[in-house]
Amino acid sequence: MAALKEKRTCGQRCEDFGHFVWNSDEGKLMGRTPEKWVYISLYYVAFYAVMTSLFSLAIWTLMYTLDPYTPDYQDRLTSPGVMVWPDTYGEEVIEITYNTSDKASWMKMTKILNEFLEPYNDTKQLECNNYNCTKGNMLGPCSGFEDPTFGYNCSMPCVIIKMNRIINYLPTNRTDVALM
Repeated sequence: MAALKEKRTCGQRCEDFGHFVWNSDEGKLMGRTPEKWVYISLYYVAFYAVMTSLFSLAIWTLMYTLDPYTPDYQDRLTSPGVMVWPDTYGEEVIEITYNTSDKASWMKMTKILNEFLEPYNDTKQLECNNYNCTKGNMLGPCSGFEDPTFGYNCSMPCVIIKMNRIINYLPTNRTDVALM
């Protein structure tokens, strides 16, 4: 039968741990000679240098293949980004209805068009745009300058169609070609 080991005191355990950390008899630090620690350190330095270089190479390859002048995720678009203003439909069908005798029904449309055209004002363009753009509004009677009601008060309403630019867009069927 195996004999029970004697219980060691806390001081004896601390002394054993200190002997493990630095063994002055054999010149070992944590059970290894300084020469072995140098080999282990060199191995890990080389290992992490290779891992860092592989990661850097992968990131460089990814960044090299991306073109900074084309937007990402443009393949998810199905239409050429056509927008119709006044935007009164939200997610529903495009249907603009109003009554010329009811001023409240068409004032909503003129307010929407005024808010849409506000960023295109010449003074706003000078503040945020450093390019030499053509002065004046090329929308004619739909600019809101000649008729602030955009023709909604006299049954000649203005509807603005805005087409956003999609780089490298190619139509996929005949209805897309008709839009272009």
